[in-house]
Amino acid sequence: MTDIIKFVLFLIYTISVFFVNSYYVFLAFLLINLILMFVLKIEIKNAIKNILQIMPFIILTAVINLLFQDIQGAVYVFIRLILVCNMTYIFSKTITTTRFAVVLEKLFTPLKIFKINPKDISIIVLISITFIPILRNELSQIKYSLKSKGMNTNFWNMLKNLNLIFKPFFVSLLERTNQIEMSLKSKAYFETK
Repeated sequence: MTDIIKFVLFLIYTISVFFVNSYYVFLAFLLINLILMFVLKIEIKNAIKNILQIMPFIILTAVINLLFQDIQGAVYVFIRLILVCNMTYIFSKTITTTRFAVVLEKLFTPLKIFKINPKDISIIVLISITFIPILRNELSQIKYSLKSKGMNTNFWNMLKNLNLIFKPFFVSLLERTNQIEMSLKSKAYFETK
């Protein structure tokens, strides 16, 4: 039950950040993040590393908003994304993916009325969450492989040679998908419905 409460509070926090238009309230949200990190003993250094890893996406989103809005709107989006990404990091450190899948299964139980199996949704989410680090590792292995073959792996050179990255990446992706399918079949998941 506490995992469900954590998830609901996480959703409330995330949604409310996007309705705020005051720097003082943003500061209050930042204080909430810092207090939670202190109470849950999450290292600030690791949280900053996490934010820095996704900073190109945050900056790109802010620049796109700058093109379609004013500067203040772009700054709001920038701050909101940093706060939400930080809270997502905090949430991910307090709950395992398996427990999160159980939470989703419990929350989606009312969908049984429409003949939707909540276990299917939770398994899809679980596979998606666990698949992200696998894909990141595959991309880094491809990059190291290209580097060992003497290719310059800077951003522009990698952009020019996307076929050298995506061909092995998609082959590996399809192999992983096959492995997951075989694993689910071997556990007789599809037959128990």
